[in-house]
Amino acid sequence: MKSNMMQTGRQAKRGFTLVELLVVIAIIAILAAMLLPTLSKAKDSAKKAQAKTEMQNIAAAVRQYNAEYNRYPMPTKIADSLTLASPDYTYGTMHMTGSRASLLKNKAGENLPKIASPGRIQVSNAELVSILQGTEVFRNGRPTSNRNHKLNPRKVKFLNAREATSVSEPGVGTDGVYRDPWGNPYIVTVDGNHDGKAIDAFYGRGSVSAAGKGAGLNGLTKAKGGYLANVPVMVWSLGPDGLANGDEKGNTGVNDDNVLSWQ
Repeated sequence: MKSNMMQTGRQAKRGFTLVELLVVIAIIAILAAMLLPTLSKAKDSAKKAQAKTEMQNIAAAVRQYNAEYNRYPMPTKIADSLTLASPDYTYGTMHMTGSRASLLKNKAGENLPKIASPGRIQVSNAELVSILQGTEVFRNGRPTSNRNHKLNPRKVKFLNAREATSVSEPGVGTDGVYRDPWGNPYIVTVDGNHDGKAIDAFYGRGSVSAAGKGAGLNGLTKAKGGYLANVPVMVWSLGPDGLANGDEKGNTGVNDDNVLSWQ
């Protein structure tokens, strides 16, 4: 009897066998595989919510600037280039380096899709942000269009945003570009003729926003100059994939995950 009890005790103290250990590891791996997509979606949802907040802050800052100065924040050369036929301006994915325009790149080092107001001086949102923040010189040493505070003479800081330490991470980079939670520049379109409406250089295209019978996708309305939003400021993000395609509808393909301020 004593021998049997000792044997039972030894069996009770026995650890996992190799097979049992492998089974446990396999179960953990399966559970992890099931959870990863959920965690990834939750992370993207959180970033989209952050992008929405930041875009609302940009739009609010532009409206506050207009209330302060009775004009919208635009470098003089851009304001002078506005026409009756094309009165609005899109701060897109282009940026000026000295006298040369070059495409910004995403984290993977790939050129971003070219989004710009046709036939105009092309800049990213850096010049807009510099005016809204009252900045004369970018942190990389390049002067802004707000030199001598000529475009924000009262030195009001309309926009507060996180300062990034590079030109690829979220926040306002050393080049002045305000980047979304995925590291790509926000696209901002500003009403140039004070009609309370704006036509974006990308979403204003019929190839992107036409829904048939004169209707527009994503809450836009068809007008003479393109598809417009009934707001003076449009802000949007390229979303998690960092892509946009002017040959696809605004609610399909790579455009489907773009984050829009006017929705």
